[in-house]
Amino acid sequence: MRILFAVSNDDNSKNDIVEVIQNEYQRLYKKIISYKRAFFYDAIIDEIRATRNNNRYDLIVLSEDLEKSINESYDSQDENLYRHIDQITDEAYKEDGTGIPIILICRDRRTEQDPIVSQLFTLGVYNVLIGKERTIQNVCSLIESPRNKKKAKLLYNLQPKELKYKEEAPKSVINRKELNSIIRFFSTYADKTDKCVRGFSKLVREYNEDQIQVIIENLPLNVRILLEENSEEYLSYAKVSVKNTYKTKKSTLEEKNLGGSGKNETSTGRGVIIPGSADSNRRRFFGKPNKN
Repeated sequence: MRILFAVSNDDNSKNDIVEVIQNEYQRLYKKIISYKRAFFYDAIIDEIRATRNNNRYDLIVLSEDLEKSINESYDSQDENLYRHIDQITDEAYKEDGTGIPIILICRDRRTEQDPIVSQLFTLGVYNVLIGKERTIQNVCSLIESPRNKKKAKLLYNLQPKELKYKEEAPKSVINRKELNSIIRFFSTYADKTDKCVRGFSKLVREYNEDQIQVIIENLPLNVRILLEENSEEYLSYAKVSVKNTYKTKKSTLEEKNLGGSGKNETSTGRGVIIPGSADSNRRRFFGKPNKN
């Protein structure tokens, strides 16, 4: 079990909470935890990004009082918590797209009726410890067996009509942050056929047909060609053969170049984006390249 801990010690406790959790988990489940600590929200995101390729972490254990400020109002605390968790959940996934569960240890003022519970639920955070649940044993229990969406909904009696997804989009449209995350994954592994094929297969199970169409339209051209050549699932959804379209356009451009100048040149003009050109693809789909 590999865990990224981002927790603060109780001011009145002389014990290191991470070591306490580690020892108790080993005592209860006869298993060893390997872990690393993060002391700031930004450090959590940086660590996840830096270690995604080797799937280093199985879980993230976070306490709400990380970077706490005694001068914050309750409303400000809620807004900051939601914002930080929103940013973390955007990045908390492994290289195959599988999400990394987050266990959140809330402040003692929280109750099950606190609006933050349903707000975090919409972000995919199902392991929230509130009030009397905030025990070392319960942390260990969730490490061993994290809650899924159904369990969390039943536990906190959350009704679908009461849930407000702040970035909820029409059913036929995919959330922009999710789309950017998907594009980033395929751009990173554009030369890895198996990863791209498995990644697309996973998308088919998670999104409806309209959303899949939006994803396909936004994938880099070289990735679409790779999937067209290697994925039966992609072929069942793709409405246009980008491979044939690319070949036709390229052939036409080459004929024009031969007829006009007598030279066989490859065009990189506005009409065609050459597969494998990372800079061109990045400009086409993302705007400016990401310095990260």
